[in-house]
Amino acid sequence: MKSAKQTFTITMPEKQGYMDLTDDVQACVRNSNIKTGICTVNAMHNTASVFTGKNDPESLESYLKFYDKLTTLAEESLRPAIKHQLAGNGVTMPVEDGNLCLGLSQFIIYMDFDGEREKLIEVTIIGE
Repeated sequence: MKSAKQTFTITMPEKQGYMDLTDDVQACVRNSNIKTGICTVNAMHNTASVFTGKNDPESLESYLKFYDKLTTLAEESLRPAIKHQLAGNGVTMPVEDGNLCLGLSQFIIYMDFDGEREKLIEVTIIGE
């Protein structure tokens, strides 16, 4: 069994925002030369999240608004961390024939709830 790990940084220019990581993660899988296995993608910070979803700005803006509403009772300083808890830290998906196994309209989305500073993303691929 082989494993590969790649870490990269993201700096969201706004206080809250999102971006599609699918192509970046697929490049990590290709570079790993692992054909069959699993891939995990994790936000290495407690105020950012990685999840799978539709890469649609209207939907993703709705997520941000929803998380804002859910956290209104919390202290301002805790809201980004609570949003991270709600959205999740990361995702794990299968790798087959050297490609990520995602649904037709499924993308790997990074969401930052306390941007304007550098955050780490870790991609780990395990398999053969």
